[in-house]
Amino acid sequence: MRAREWTVAAIYGDPTDYDVPALPAWRVERGESGDLAFAAADRDEPFIAAERPVRVRR
Repeated sequence: MRAREWTVAAIYGDPTDYDVPALPAWRVERGESGDLAFAAADRDEPFIAAERPVRVRR
């Protein structure tokens, strides 16, 4: 799903009214050593994780 499509749909109301799926609820976890993980709100294990995340500029 493109972020632009979701953003335009959200400007005019609820994105699900325009057949755009709702954004999932995520949980962000940070470890003691600085690692970062994203997990679904209704699940225990993360779906993506990074041991040494780095800041980037776009």
